[in-house]
Amino acid sequence: MNGHPNLLHVEPIRTLAGRAVTPSSKPETQRAILAATLARGRSVLHNDLRCVETSTMKNACRAVGAVIEDKGGYLEIHGVGRDLRPDRRVIDALGSGLVFRTFAALTSFAPSPAVITGDAILRGRVMKPLLDALTQLGARIDCVGEEGKAPVVNWGGGFRGGRCVVPGNVSSQFITAIMFAAPMAELPTEISIEGEILSVSYIRQTIAALERAGVRVDVADDYSLIRVHPGEYRPAEYRVSGDYTSSSYLIGAAAIFPGTTVLENMNSESLQGEYAIIDVVRKLGIEAHFDDTHNRLTLINRLPQLAGDYEFDASDCPNIVPTLAAIGAYVKGSFRVVGGSITRLHKSPRIKAMVSELGKLGVDIRGLFKGSVYDGFEIHGRGEDYAGGVQLSSWGDHRIFMSLFVASLRCRRANLLEGYGDVNCSFPDFFTQFARLGVQCHEVGANRAQDSEPALLQEA
Repeated sequence: MNGHPNLLHVEPIRTLAGRAVTPSSKPETQRAILAATLARGRSVLHNDLRCVETSTMKNACRAVGAVIEDKGGYLEIHGVGRDLRPDRRVIDALGSGLVFRTFAALTSFAPSPAVITGDAILRGRVMKPLLDALTQLGARIDCVGEEGKAPVVNWGGGFRGGRCVVPGNVSSQFITAIMFAAPMAELPTEISIEGEILSVSYIRQTIAALERAGVRVDVADDYSLIRVHPGEYRPAEYRVSGDYTSSSYLIGAAAIFPGTTVLENMNSESLQGEYAIIDVVRKLGIEAHFDDTHNRLTLINRLPQLAGDYEFDASDCPNIVPTLAAIGAYVKGSFRVVGGSITRLHKSPRIKAMVSELGKLGVDIRGLFKGSVYDGFEIHGRGEDYAGGVQLSSWGDHRIFMSLFVASLRCRRANLLEGYGDVNCSFPDFFTQFARLGVQCHEVGANRAQDSEPALLQEA
Protein backbone atom coordinates (compact mmCIF):
# COMPACT_ATOMS: atom_id res chain seq x y z
CA MET A 1 0.00 0.00 0.00
CA ASN A 2 2.98 2.28 -0.57
CA GLY A 3 3.47 3.05 3.10
CA HIS A 4 -0.23 3.53 3.92
CA PRO A 5 -1.14 0.85 6.51
CA ASN A 6 -4.34 2.66 7.45
CA LEU A 7 -7.81 2.39 5.97
CA LEU A 8 -10.01 4.85 4.13
CA HIS A 9 -13.49 5.55 5.53
CA VAL A 10 -15.69 6.31 2.48
CA GLU A 11 -18.85 8.25 3.29
CA PRO A 12 -21.94 7.20 1.30
CA ILE A 13 -23.75 9.89 -0.71
CA ARG A 14 -27.25 10.17 -2.15
CA THR A 15 -26.62 12.39 -5.18
CA LEU A 16 -23.58 13.34 -7.22
CA ALA A 17 -23.18 16.62 -9.06
CA GLY A 18 -20.57 19.24 -9.81
CA ARG A 19 -17.51 19.81 -11.93
CA ALA A 20 -14.27 17.83 -11.90
CA VAL A 21 -11.11 17.57 -13.97
CA THR A 22 -10.06 14.30 -15.58
CA PRO A 23 -6.30 13.62 -15.52
CA SER A 24 -4.41 13.48 -18.78
CA SER A 25 -3.73 10.17 -20.48
CA LYS A 26 -1.06 8.03 -18.87
CA PRO A 27 -0.34 5.89 -21.97
CA GLU A 28 -0.20 8.93 -24.26
CA THR A 29 2.15 10.74 -21.86
CA GLN A 30 4.46 7.74 -21.51
CA ARG A 31 4.63 7.12 -25.26
CA ALA A 32 5.33 10.77 -26.04
CA ILE A 33 8.12 10.87 -23.43
CA LEU A 34 9.70 7.80 -25.04
CA ALA A 35 9.44 9.11 -28.59
CA ALA A 36 10.89 12.48 -27.53
CA THR A 37 13.77 10.76 -25.73
CA LEU A 38 14.63 8.77 -28.86
CA ALA A 39 14.68 11.92 -31.02
CA ARG A 40 17.79 14.07 -31.08
CA GLY A 41 16.77 17.59 -30.16
CA ARG A 42 13.95 19.44 -28.39
CA SER A 43 10.39 18.12 -28.13
CA VAL A 44 7.47 19.56 -26.16
CA LEU A 45 4.61 17.66 -24.47
CA HIS A 46 1.57 19.74 -23.62
CA ASN A 47 -0.96 18.70 -20.94
CA ASP A 48 1.14 15.78 -19.70
CA LEU A 49 0.10 13.60 -16.76
CA ARG A 50 2.30 13.75 -13.67
CA CYS A 51 1.98 10.65 -11.52
CA VAL A 52 4.19 7.88 -10.19
CA GLU A 53 4.23 5.88 -13.42
CA THR A 54 4.97 8.84 -15.72
CA SER A 55 7.69 9.97 -13.29
CA THR A 56 9.12 6.47 -13.49
CA MET A 57 9.19 6.74 -17.28
CA LYS A 58 10.90 10.14 -17.10
CA ASN A 59 13.53 8.82 -14.69
CA ALA A 60 14.25 5.84 -16.95
CA CYS A 61 14.65 8.18 -19.93
CA ARG A 62 16.92 10.46 -17.92
CA ALA A 63 18.98 7.40 -17.04
CA VAL A 64 19.89 6.96 -20.73
CA GLY A 65 20.76 10.64 -21.21
CA ALA A 66 17.53 12.56 -21.90
CA VAL A 67 17.12 15.99 -20.31
CA ILE A 68 13.51 16.39 -19.18
CA GLU A 69 12.23 19.56 -17.56
CA ASP A 70 8.82 19.83 -15.90
CA LYS A 71 7.32 23.17 -16.87
CA GLY A 72 3.93 24.71 -16.07
CA GLY A 73 1.51 22.61 -18.11
CA TYR A 74 4.10 21.02 -20.38
CA LEU A 75 7.33 19.02 -20.53
CA GLU A 76 10.43 20.07 -22.43
CA ILE A 77 12.54 17.10 -23.51
CA HIS A 78 15.96 17.14 -25.11
CA GLY A 79 16.34 13.67 -26.54
CA VAL A 80 19.42 11.59 -27.19
CA GLY A 81 18.52 9.91 -30.48
CA ARG A 82 20.38 6.64 -30.87
CA ASP A 83 23.01 7.60 -28.31
CA LEU A 84 21.58 5.64 -25.38
CA ARG A 85 24.15 5.79 -22.62
CA PRO A 86 22.89 4.59 -19.25
CA ASP A 87 24.61 6.71 -16.59
CA ARG A 88 23.37 4.20 -14.05
CA ARG A 89 23.74 0.51 -14.68
CA VAL A 90 20.36 -0.25 -13.08
CA ILE A 91 17.04 1.11 -14.41
CA ASP A 92 14.24 0.68 -11.88
CA ALA A 93 10.76 0.44 -13.44
CA LEU A 94 9.14 0.24 -9.97
CA GLY A 95 5.61 -1.06 -10.71
CA SER A 96 5.35 0.06 -14.34
CA GLY A 97 5.10 -2.81 -16.80
CA LEU A 98 5.46 -0.41 -19.74
CA VAL A 99 8.69 1.11 -18.40
CA PHE A 100 10.22 -2.30 -17.73
CA ARG A 101 9.24 -3.74 -21.08
CA THR A 102 10.25 -0.77 -23.24
CA PHE A 103 13.63 -0.43 -21.53
CA ALA A 104 14.26 -4.16 -21.68
CA ALA A 105 14.02 -3.65 -25.45
CA LEU A 106 15.66 -0.22 -25.83
CA THR A 107 18.79 -1.10 -23.86
CA SER A 108 19.55 -3.62 -26.60
CA PHE A 109 21.07 -0.57 -28.30
CA ALA A 110 23.09 0.67 -25.34
CA PRO A 111 26.88 0.38 -25.69
CA SER A 112 27.23 -1.31 -22.28
CA PRO A 113 25.16 -3.75 -20.19
CA ALA A 114 22.16 -2.52 -18.22
CA VAL A 115 20.01 -4.16 -15.56
CA ILE A 116 16.26 -3.48 -15.69
CA THR A 117 14.27 -4.32 -12.58
CA GLY A 118 11.07 -3.42 -10.72
CA ASP A 119 9.11 -3.91 -7.53
CA ALA A 120 7.85 -7.19 -6.08
CA ILE A 121 4.58 -7.13 -8.04
CA LEU A 122 6.32 -6.38 -11.34
CA ARG A 123 8.90 -9.12 -10.70
CA GLY A 124 6.00 -11.59 -10.64
CA ARG A 125 4.51 -10.49 -13.98
CA VAL A 126 4.91 -12.34 -17.27
CA MET A 127 7.85 -11.16 -19.41
CA LYS A 128 8.99 -14.29 -21.24
CA PRO A 129 7.18 -13.69 -24.58
CA LEU A 130 8.91 -10.32 -24.90
CA LEU A 131 12.32 -11.68 -23.96
CA ASP A 132 11.90 -14.55 -26.42
CA ALA A 133 10.92 -12.15 -29.22
CA LEU A 134 13.90 -9.87 -28.57
CA THR A 135 16.17 -12.91 -28.59
CA GLN A 136 14.72 -13.90 -31.98
CA LEU A 137 15.74 -10.48 -33.27
CA GLY A 138 19.30 -10.92 -32.01
CA ALA A 139 19.22 -9.15 -28.63
CA ARG A 140 21.26 -10.62 -25.78
CA ILE A 141 19.18 -10.69 -22.59
CA ASP A 142 19.48 -12.84 -19.48
CA CYS A 143 17.16 -13.14 -16.50
CA VAL A 144 18.91 -12.45 -13.21
CA GLY A 145 16.52 -14.51 -11.08
CA GLU A 146 13.51 -16.55 -12.17
CA GLU A 147 13.51 -17.45 -15.86
CA GLY A 148 11.17 -15.29 -17.92
CA LYS A 149 10.75 -12.70 -15.16
CA ALA A 150 12.31 -9.42 -14.06
CA PRO A 151 15.00 -8.42 -13.32
CA VAL A 152 16.99 -8.85 -16.53
CA VAL A 153 20.36 -7.80 -17.82
CA ASN A 154 20.54 -6.59 -21.41
CA TRP A 155 24.11 -6.91 -22.66
CA GLY A 156 23.61 -4.30 -25.38
CA GLY A 157 25.19 -4.29 -28.79
CA GLY A 158 21.97 -3.89 -30.75
CA PHE A 159 19.96 -6.23 -32.95
CA ARG A 160 19.75 -6.25 -36.73
CA GLY A 161 16.00 -6.58 -37.14
CA GLY A 162 14.16 -9.35 -38.93
CA ARG A 163 11.13 -11.28 -37.75
CA CYS A 164 9.84 -12.14 -34.30
CA VAL A 165 6.67 -13.77 -33.00
CA VAL A 166 4.59 -12.43 -30.09
CA PRO A 167 1.31 -13.78 -28.66
CA GLY A 168 -1.54 -11.31 -28.99
CA ASN A 169 -3.42 -12.24 -25.83
CA VAL A 170 -0.84 -11.65 -23.08
CA SER A 171 0.19 -7.98 -23.20
CA SER A 172 0.14 -5.32 -25.92
CA GLN A 173 3.13 -3.80 -24.10
CA PHE A 174 5.35 -6.52 -25.58
CA ILE A 175 4.48 -5.21 -29.03
CA THR A 176 4.90 -1.58 -27.98
CA ALA A 177 8.34 -2.31 -26.52
CA ILE A 178 9.63 -3.93 -29.72
CA MET A 179 8.13 -1.18 -31.88
CA PHE A 180 9.93 1.57 -29.97
CA ALA A 181 13.30 -0.18 -30.28
CA ALA A 182 12.86 -1.33 -33.89
CA PRO A 183 13.74 1.94 -35.73
CA MET A 184 17.30 1.65 -34.37
CA ALA A 185 17.82 -1.75 -36.06
CA GLU A 186 19.69 -2.05 -39.37
CA LEU A 187 16.85 -3.91 -41.09
CA PRO A 188 13.06 -3.64 -40.93
CA THR A 189 11.56 -5.45 -37.95
CA GLU A 190 8.51 -7.62 -38.51
CA ILE A 191 6.34 -8.43 -35.52
CA SER A 192 4.07 -11.41 -36.18
CA ILE A 193 1.22 -11.40 -33.66
CA GLU A 194 -0.27 -14.83 -33.14
CA GLY A 195 -3.74 -15.80 -31.98
CA GLU A 196 -6.38 -13.49 -30.57
CA ILE A 197 -5.15 -9.89 -30.40
CA LEU A 198 -6.33 -8.01 -27.33
CA SER A 199 -5.93 -4.32 -26.42
CA VAL A 200 -5.48 -3.22 -30.04
CA SER A 201 -6.17 0.38 -29.02
CA TYR A 202 -2.83 0.49 -27.18
CA ILE A 203 -1.04 -0.69 -30.30
CA ARG A 204 -2.78 2.09 -32.24
CA GLN A 205 -1.57 4.63 -29.69
CA THR A 206 2.00 3.37 -30.09
CA ILE A 207 1.78 3.61 -33.88
CA ALA A 208 0.46 7.18 -33.58
CA ALA A 209 3.39 8.19 -31.33
CA LEU A 210 5.94 6.64 -33.71
CA GLU A 211 4.42 8.23 -36.78
CA ARG A 212 4.28 11.59 -35.03
CA ALA A 213 8.05 11.25 -34.59
CA GLY A 214 8.57 10.40 -38.26
CA VAL A 215 8.94 6.61 -37.97
CA ARG A 216 7.45 4.54 -40.79
CA VAL A 217 5.15 1.71 -39.69
CA ASP A 218 3.21 -0.73 -41.89
CA VAL A 219 0.28 -2.56 -40.29
CA ALA A 220 -1.90 -5.40 -41.56
CA ASP A 221 -5.61 -4.67 -41.48
CA ASP A 222 -6.13 -7.23 -38.72
CA TYR A 223 -2.96 -6.18 -36.84
CA SER A 224 -1.49 -9.67 -37.19
CA LEU A 225 1.69 -8.26 -38.78
CA ILE A 226 3.45 -4.99 -37.99
CA ARG A 227 6.57 -3.84 -39.85
CA VAL A 228 8.69 -1.05 -38.40
CA HIS A 229 11.29 0.46 -40.72
CA PRO A 230 14.74 1.69 -39.69
CA GLY A 231 14.87 5.44 -39.26
CA GLU A 232 15.54 8.41 -37.07
CA TYR A 233 13.07 9.72 -34.53
CA ARG A 234 12.37 13.40 -35.13
CA PRO A 235 11.66 15.97 -32.41
CA ALA A 236 7.97 16.82 -32.28
CA GLU A 237 5.26 18.61 -30.37
CA TYR A 238 2.68 16.46 -28.58
CA ARG A 239 -0.63 17.30 -26.95
CA VAL A 240 -1.92 14.73 -24.47
CA SER A 241 -5.68 14.23 -24.13
CA GLY A 242 -7.76 13.22 -21.13
CA ASP A 243 -7.45 9.67 -19.83
CA TYR A 244 -10.56 7.54 -20.38
CA THR A 245 -9.52 4.90 -17.88
CA SER A 246 -9.16 7.47 -15.10
CA SER A 247 -12.32 9.24 -16.24
CA SER A 248 -14.22 5.95 -15.93
CA TYR A 249 -14.34 6.29 -12.13
CA LEU A 250 -15.91 9.74 -12.36
CA ILE A 251 -18.18 8.64 -15.20
CA GLY A 252 -19.11 5.47 -13.32
CA ALA A 253 -20.09 7.46 -10.25
CA ALA A 254 -22.15 9.82 -12.41
CA ALA A 255 -23.93 6.81 -13.89
CA ILE A 256 -25.09 5.36 -10.57
CA PHE A 257 -26.40 8.63 -9.10
CA PRO A 258 -28.96 11.11 -10.36
CA GLY A 259 -27.55 14.53 -11.21
CA THR A 260 -25.43 16.48 -13.66
CA THR A 261 -21.65 16.10 -13.72
CA VAL A 262 -19.26 18.13 -15.86
CA LEU A 263 -15.80 16.73 -16.61
CA GLU A 264 -13.05 18.98 -17.95
CA ASN A 265 -10.10 17.80 -20.08
CA MET A 266 -12.32 15.43 -22.07
CA ASN A 267 -12.60 15.23 -25.85
CA SER A 268 -14.55 12.88 -28.08
CA GLU A 269 -11.58 12.46 -30.46
CA SER A 270 -9.52 9.66 -28.95
CA LEU A 271 -7.62 6.50 -29.89
CA GLN A 272 -8.12 5.10 -26.39
CA GLY A 273 -10.12 1.89 -26.29
CA GLU A 274 -11.46 2.87 -22.88
CA TYR A 275 -13.56 5.50 -24.65
CA ALA A 276 -16.00 2.57 -24.57
CA ILE A 277 -17.08 3.76 -21.11
CA ILE A 278 -19.06 6.47 -22.94
CA ASP A 279 -20.85 3.85 -25.04
CA VAL A 280 -21.61 1.84 -21.90
CA VAL A 281 -23.23 4.65 -19.94
CA ARG A 282 -25.18 5.85 -22.98
CA LYS A 283 -26.63 2.35 -23.37
CA LEU A 284 -27.62 2.50 -19.70
CA GLY A 285 -29.58 5.67 -20.44
CA ILE A 286 -27.14 8.34 -19.26
CA GLU A 287 -26.84 11.45 -21.45
CA ALA A 288 -23.25 12.22 -22.47
CA HIS A 289 -22.63 15.50 -24.32
CA PHE A 290 -19.18 16.55 -25.57
CA ASP A 291 -18.03 20.11 -26.13
CA ASP A 292 -14.78 19.47 -28.00
CA THR A 293 -14.07 23.17 -28.41
CA HIS A 294 -13.69 23.50 -24.65
CA ASN A 295 -12.62 19.87 -23.97
CA ARG A 296 -15.62 19.24 -21.77
CA LEU A 297 -18.01 16.34 -21.16
CA THR A 298 -21.41 16.80 -19.51
CA LEU A 299 -23.13 13.74 -18.03
CA ILE A 300 -26.81 13.89 -17.10
CA ASN A 301 -28.52 11.09 -15.19
CA ARG A 302 -32.29 11.57 -15.08
CA LEU A 303 -33.03 7.94 -14.21
CA PRO A 304 -34.55 6.85 -10.90
CA GLN A 305 -32.89 3.46 -11.40
CA LEU A 306 -30.54 1.71 -13.84
CA ALA A 307 -32.29 -1.35 -15.26
CA GLY A 308 -32.12 -3.80 -18.15
CA ASP A 309 -30.10 -6.71 -19.48
CA TYR A 310 -26.71 -5.84 -20.95
CA GLU A 311 -23.57 -7.48 -22.29
CA PHE A 312 -20.33 -5.65 -23.09
CA ASP A 313 -17.12 -6.89 -24.74
CA ALA A 314 -14.04 -5.49 -22.98
CA SER A 315 -11.38 -7.03 -25.21
CA ASP A 316 -10.24 -3.59 -26.43
CA CYS A 317 -10.86 -1.72 -23.17
CA PRO A 318 -9.55 -4.03 -20.43
CA ASN A 319 -8.60 -1.31 -17.97
CA ILE A 320 -12.24 -0.40 -17.34
CA VAL A 321 -13.30 -3.95 -16.45
CA PRO A 322 -13.18 -3.21 -12.68
CA THR A 323 -15.13 0.03 -13.22
CA LEU A 324 -17.80 -1.85 -15.16
CA ALA A 325 -18.19 -4.23 -12.23
CA ALA A 326 -18.77 -1.30 -9.89
CA ILE A 327 -21.44 0.12 -12.21
CA GLY A 328 -23.07 -3.25 -12.84
CA ALA A 329 -23.63 -3.77 -9.13
CA TYR A 330 -26.35 -1.10 -9.31
CA VAL A 331 -28.12 -2.22 -12.50
CA LYS A 332 -31.38 -4.07 -11.93
CA GLY A 333 -31.20 -7.02 -14.32
CA SER A 334 -28.37 -8.93 -15.94
CA PHE A 335 -25.04 -7.16 -16.50
CA ARG A 336 -22.41 -9.24 -18.32
CA VAL A 337 -18.87 -8.32 -19.30
CA VAL A 338 -16.73 -10.62 -21.45
CA GLY A 339 -13.36 -10.36 -23.19
CA GLY A 340 -11.39 -9.42 -20.08
CA SER A 341 -9.05 -12.41 -19.86
CA ILE A 342 -5.93 -10.25 -20.27
CA THR A 343 -6.65 -8.52 -16.94
CA ARG A 344 -5.50 -11.61 -15.05
CA LEU A 345 -1.96 -10.52 -16.02
CA HIS A 346 -2.28 -6.92 -14.79
CA LYS A 347 -1.26 -5.64 -11.35
CA SER A 348 -3.76 -8.06 -9.83
CA PRO A 349 -6.08 -10.73 -11.25
CA ARG A 350 -8.69 -8.02 -11.67
CA ILE A 351 -11.83 -10.00 -12.39
CA LYS A 352 -11.15 -12.39 -9.53
CA ALA A 353 -10.48 -9.40 -7.26
CA MET A 354 -13.75 -7.63 -8.14
CA VAL A 355 -15.81 -10.83 -7.83
CA SER A 356 -14.31 -11.39 -4.37
CA GLU A 357 -14.65 -7.84 -3.05
CA LEU A 358 -18.11 -7.06 -4.47
CA GLY A 359 -19.22 -10.40 -3.06
CA LYS A 360 -18.37 -9.04 0.41
CA LEU A 361 -20.91 -6.28 -0.24
CA GLY A 362 -23.59 -8.82 -1.08
CA VAL A 363 -23.48 -8.28 -4.85
CA ASP A 364 -24.77 -11.28 -6.82
CA ILE A 365 -21.70 -11.62 -9.06
CA ARG A 366 -20.03 -14.64 -10.59
CA GLY A 367 -16.97 -15.01 -12.76
CA LEU A 368 -17.21 -16.10 -16.38
CA PHE A 369 -14.46 -18.35 -17.70
CA LYS A 370 -12.76 -18.98 -21.01
CA GLY A 371 -11.20 -22.36 -20.46
CA SER A 372 -9.58 -22.16 -17.05
CA VAL A 373 -9.12 -18.38 -16.86
CA TYR A 374 -11.44 -15.56 -15.87
CA ASP A 375 -12.77 -13.85 -18.98
CA GLY A 376 -15.51 -11.70 -17.45
CA PHE A 377 -18.34 -11.63 -14.96
CA GLU A 378 -22.10 -11.61 -14.70
CA ILE A 379 -24.01 -9.56 -12.15
CA HIS A 380 -27.68 -9.92 -11.29
CA GLY A 381 -28.31 -6.57 -9.68
CA ARG A 382 -31.21 -5.67 -7.47
CA GLY A 383 -31.15 -2.00 -8.43
CA GLU A 384 -30.89 -1.00 -4.79
CA ASP A 385 -28.25 0.03 -2.31
CA TYR A 386 -26.13 -2.46 -0.35
CA ALA A 387 -25.75 -2.44 3.42
CA GLY A 388 -22.02 -1.74 3.41
CA GLY A 389 -20.07 -1.46 6.63
CA VAL A 390 -17.40 -3.89 5.40
CA GLN A 391 -13.66 -3.77 4.87
CA LEU A 392 -12.49 -4.14 1.27
CA SER A 393 -9.07 -4.94 -0.16
CA SER A 394 -7.47 -3.33 -3.19
CA TRP A 395 -5.37 -6.43 -3.88
CA GLY A 396 -2.41 -4.07 -4.26
CA ASP A 397 -3.96 -2.57 -7.39
CA HIS A 398 -4.88 1.10 -7.82
CA ARG A 399 -7.63 0.29 -10.32
CA ILE A 400 -9.30 -2.15 -7.94
CA PHE A 401 -9.19 0.46 -5.18
CA MET A 402 -10.74 3.21 -7.33
CA SER A 403 -13.50 0.90 -8.58
CA LEU A 404 -14.37 -0.24 -5.05
CA PHE A 405 -14.39 3.40 -3.98
CA VAL A 406 -17.08 4.08 -6.60
CA ALA A 407 -19.09 1.02 -5.55
CA SER A 408 -18.89 2.10 -1.90
CA LEU A 409 -20.53 5.47 -2.52
CA ARG A 410 -24.03 3.97 -2.74
CA CYS A 411 -23.83 1.70 0.29
CA ARG A 412 -25.99 2.56 3.27
CA ARG A 413 -23.05 2.43 5.68
CA ALA A 414 -19.48 3.51 5.13
CA ASN A 415 -16.97 0.94 3.93
CA LEU A 416 -13.32 0.81 4.90
CA LEU A 417 -10.90 0.45 1.97
CA GLU A 418 -7.20 -0.29 2.05
CA GLY A 419 -4.69 0.67 -0.60
CA TYR A 420 -5.70 4.30 -1.08
CA GLY A 421 -2.10 5.52 -1.46
CA ASP A 422 -1.82 3.68 -4.76
CA VAL A 423 -4.02 6.20 -6.59
CA ASN A 424 -0.73 8.09 -7.11
CA CYS A 425 0.15 5.51 -9.75
CA SER A 426 -2.22 7.07 -12.27
CA PHE A 427 -4.67 9.56 -10.69
CA PRO A 428 -2.86 11.57 -7.99
CA ASP A 429 -5.72 14.00 -7.31
CA PHE A 430 -8.42 11.32 -7.27
CA PHE A 431 -9.70 12.42 -3.86
CA THR A 432 -9.58 16.11 -4.76
CA GLN A 433 -11.77 15.57 -7.81
CA PHE A 434 -14.30 13.41 -5.98
CA ALA A 435 -14.44 16.00 -3.19
CA ARG A 436 -15.47 18.55 -5.83
CA LEU A 437 -18.47 16.29 -6.55
CA GLY A 438 -19.50 16.15 -2.91
CA VAL A 439 -17.72 12.98 -1.74
CA GLN A 440 -16.03 12.87 1.66
CA CYS A 441 -13.58 10.33 3.02
CA HIS A 442 -10.98 10.18 5.73
CA GLU A 443 -8.24 7.98 7.04
CA VAL A 444 -8.72 5.75 10.06
CA GLY A 445 -6.32 3.50 11.91
CA ALA A 446 -5.89 -0.07 10.74
CA ASN A 447 -7.63 -1.19 13.94
CA ARG A 448 -10.72 0.71 12.67
CA ALA A 449 -10.40 3.23 15.49
CA GLN A 450 -11.23 6.56 13.91
CA ASP A 451 -8.76 9.35 14.63
CA SER A 452 -10.10 12.07 16.90
CA GLU A 453 -9.56 14.59 14.10
CA PRO A 454 -9.67 12.54 10.88
CA ALA A 455 -7.64 13.96 8.02
CA LEU A 456 -9.80 14.52 4.97
CA LEU A 457 -8.02 13.22 1.89
CA GLN A 458 -9.12 15.94 -0.48
CA GLU A 459 -5.49 16.79 -1.18
CA ALA A 460 -4.01 13.30 -0.94
